[in-house]
Amino acid sequence: MKLGCNTVLFGSVDLETALDQIAFAGYQYVELAAIVGMCEHLSLDSDPPRIKELISSRGLTATAIEAASTDTDRLRGIFGLARDLDIRIVNIGSGGTAGDEDSTKAAVEHIRDLAKLADDHDVRLAVKPHVGQAIYDGATGMRLMEEVGEPALGLNFDPSHLFRADEDPAEIAHRWGERILTSHFRDCGSRERQVGPPPTQIPGRGIVDLPATLAALESVGYTGPLNLEIIGARDYTLAQASSVAAEARGYLNRCLQEI
Repeated sequence: MKLGCNTVLFGSVDLETALDQIAFAGYQYVELAAIVGMCEHLSLDSDPPRIKELISSRGLTATAIEAASTDTDRLRGIFGLARDLDIRIVNIGSGGTAGDEDSTKAAVEHIRDLAKLADDHDVRLAVKPHVGQAIYDGATGMRLMEEVGEPALGLNFDPSHLFRADEDPAEIAHRWGERILTSHFRDCGSRERQVGPPPTQIPGRGIVDLPATLAALESVGYTGPLNLEIIGARDYTLAQASSVAAEARGYLNRCLQEI
């Protein structure tokens, strides 16, 4: 598995500084945040050659872009950037409302169109089942994959969201198997629907059985990105965010060695 860090953890600084800290913490892979209103290290007017140089000069490889949007026009631009940056995965949520059948049907149909658009740009679209949205748990994730059936579509496996949807992430890893395209990886402190503050998201500090989850991913042959995604640290100092990145990398690297 490709252990990386999402730049959203470093939302208080520019991309260059974020990449410096991620590389210094020992990561080889990075996910670029393109989240309007939260962390836009990558934007529609970014210069691909410059971004590629910033990443490669630090010895990093970009595995994904987190767009966190279902807007077609915006995603068309993000897919184009991903293609130009040689990044093959774009991550989104489904939008919509959990438990609302009409909303779920609409989300599935819209994602079908987005997956076709991704394929047109030679990239893949990964949808994360997200607490509160139309696609939010193991069953709705499977439903999405079965009903859409587009080759560009896959699932973004996030144990914290699955755990807060009252799921066992290890069991879901076995159920989803090859449908897992990428992974946002973090912990959580309870099954409450809200994600909780950054310290509870740091792998090893929460209550999710992450070693068992990693073992399950290993057993289904998953070799894709495993990107640390810590939300809510925008007000952290650079030293605090860097400490989070380093602690998480140390814990997850040890877990991977022990599988």
